[in-house]
Amino acid sequence: MQDGGIDFICNYIKTHDVHSVLEIGTAIGYSSIRFAKATDDVKVVTLELDLDRYIKARQNISDNGLEDKITAINQDALKFQTDQKFDLIFIDGPKAQYIRCFEKFKDNLSERGVIISDNLSFHGMVEDQSLTHNYSTIKLVRKIKKYVDFLKNNVEFYTEFYPFGDGISVSCRSKKIDKEQIFSAKLPDSKLDIGLIAFDLDDTLLNSNLKISPRTIKAIQDCTKKGIYIVLCSGRAENAILPFVRQLDIAGSQYGRYLIGINGASILDLHTRQPVYEQKLGSGILRLVHKEADARGMGCHVCDADTIYADRDTEWTRKDSILCGLNFKVVPDFDEFMEKGHPKILVPAPEEEVAEFLPELKAKLQGRADVFTSKPFFLEVMPHNCGKGQAVLWLADKLGVQRIKTMAFGDSFNDESMLTMVEYGVAMKNGQEHLKEVARFVTRATNNEDGIADFLETWVL
Repeated sequence: MQDGGIDFICNYIKTHDVHSVLEIGTAIGYSSIRFAKATDDVKVVTLELDLDRYIKARQNISDNGLEDKITAINQDALKFQTDQKFDLIFIDGPKAQYIRCFEKFKDNLSERGVIISDNLSFHGMVEDQSLTHNYSTIKLVRKIKKYVDFLKNNVEFYTEFYPFGDGISVSCRSKKIDKEQIFSAKLPDSKLDIGLIAFDLDDTLLNSNLKISPRTIKAIQDCTKKGIYIVLCSGRAENAILPFVRQLDIAGSQYGRYLIGINGASILDLHTRQPVYEQKLGSGILRLVHKEADARGMGCHVCDADTIYADRDTEWTRKDSILCGLNFKVVPDFDEFMEKGHPKILVPAPEEEVAEFLPELKAKLQGRADVFTSKPFFLEVMPHNCGKGQAVLWLADKLGVQRIKTMAFGDSFNDESMLTMVEYGVAMKNGQEHLKEVARFVTRATNNEDGIADFLETWVL
């Protein structure tokens, strides 16, 4: 089982008053040991058919001093008999037996118990079977898909699916699962060893008043004192990020030296005031976006470090300038201005118009550029595979920080690459539902409640 899935279950145990766990598929005992350590009073019964794995698991359980909390049994799960009720049943055994295991043990659930199943994505192959041409693997993937369909069509249980780890499901009897309770379980179970943290600005680091709270400033400054690199990472141009760099007052140190702008298209060295990394869209794509937007009566704009250049002057084309505090200029021959290339082009429009335009433009630019929304009214186009995530990992490599020590905080769709590519992606409690699903962790508090400070103080500092 992948660490993201184990982290989720450990925190579910902590936050949902779980006292008893049945695990189907011990392997060498790694997950059952993690579960047993989650709280002082949880106990685990774990089943493993393979004798060699069972012996190794027993040794690992003994080495961790957990014989009184974990009962390991060497038996076929389908032959195991018990009347015990469990608060959580974890299915992680032979994939071909998932349906039979679910049906066999569902009556062993406590009143508010859940059944959690693992490996439902199977390295992405369940969603895209073209990823393998091995016949045995294809048969296994089809059985997992059959199990997923079984869960979806089960009238006795309600099931939610999450992309934690390698894809998991959470099933409970009849009542709908509270997603906020699920997200509340996405927290680390111990202190994290971090070398670099990237922060989105709007609705993440900034509160609704576009300020960084004093508590958050102190927590971030304390991170730099521990030798952790701090990187502001925004869709804004560099000059629109600088006011917040000044609020943090860390740019003078090596650990606050860099910022990432324009959704990952640019990395600026604040000591030399020179870019160390740049990506641009070619003029052909820029003109295509302009043409498509213009046909719908929408404006476009590009930007440099301190100015937004638009094809027209409207309430919408000025919106980004007002939000970011950049200069605004209308360019008469916009297509000619596109000739030199730009890091991104933005189409600002009412939310419903953006939602309608987004899939059409994505289809036209598939494989050539990335199309997404940074806010519901901002449609953005950037170079293909050039996002916040790629920029953060490029900078981490330059600074000699291993990926396993990288962390990022975000709230919206343009943060997805960052939160999924770093080791520890943290979505804000106030973030988009999809982002909270794909992130490894979710903050306990919102951007208006010092969510970042709370997370850093508890699990980083």
